[in-house]
Amino acid sequence: MAKNANNYFQMLDELVGYSLEAARSLYKILVEFDPATLDEKTRQLHKIEHSADIQKHVLMEKLLREFITPIDSGDIVEIAQEIDDVTDAVEDVLNVIHMYNVTRLRAEVVPFAETVVKCVEMLKKITEEFHNFRKSTQLKSYIVEVNRLEEVGDRHYIEAMHRLFRDTSNAAELLIWKDIFFALENCCDECEHVADVVESVIMKNT
Repeated sequence: MAKNANNYFQMLDELVGYSLEAARSLYKILVEFDPATLDEKTRQLHKIEHSADIQKHVLMEKLLREFITPIDSGDIVEIAQEIDDVTDAVEDVLNVIHMYNVTRLRAEVVPFAETVVKCVEMLKKITEEFHNFRKSTQLKSYIVEVNRLEEVGDRHYIEAMHRLFRDTSNAAELLIWKDIFFALENCCDECEHVADVVESVIMKNT
C-alpha cells in the first residue's frame, strides 16, 4: 500500500487522539472539580474539540482532492464523523454540568468518567492498528473490548439512575442529573459506534 494511502489511517488515529485528550481532560476536571474554574475548563475543553474539527476538515479536503483511497472514501468519512461524535459527546458532559451550574458532583460521576477514558483508550488502540487490518491479530479483541466497556457504561448509567431516583425527590435535581448521566453514557455509546463501523469496514475489505 502506498505511503500516501496510509495517511488516511494516520489522520483517523490523530482524530481519536483528540477524543482521548478530551476524555482525559474531562476526567481530570471531574476528579479535581472546582466550580470556580468551570468557565475556564469548559473553554479549554472546547479548544480541543475545535482542533479536532479542524483536523476532520483537513481529512475531508484531502478526500476531495484524491481519487484513490485505501478503503472506500465513504467509509473514511463515516469513521471520521463517528470519531468526531465521540469528541463532541465528551465535551457535552462538561457543557451540561456548566449549563446547569452544578456545584457538587455525585459520587457516580468520576468512576463513570473513568470508564469513558478506558473506552476512548481502546479506540486509540483500534485506530493505531487499523492500517494493518488485513493482517492484524489484535483488532478484533480491541473491538470486543470497546463493546464490553460500553456495557460497563450501561451498568454505570442504570445504577446511577437507580440511586438518583431512590435518593432524590427534587424535580430540578432529577432533571439535571438525568442529563449528566445520559451525557456520560452517550460517550460510551459513541465509542461503540466507531468500533462497529470499523468492524464493518474490515469485513467488507477482507
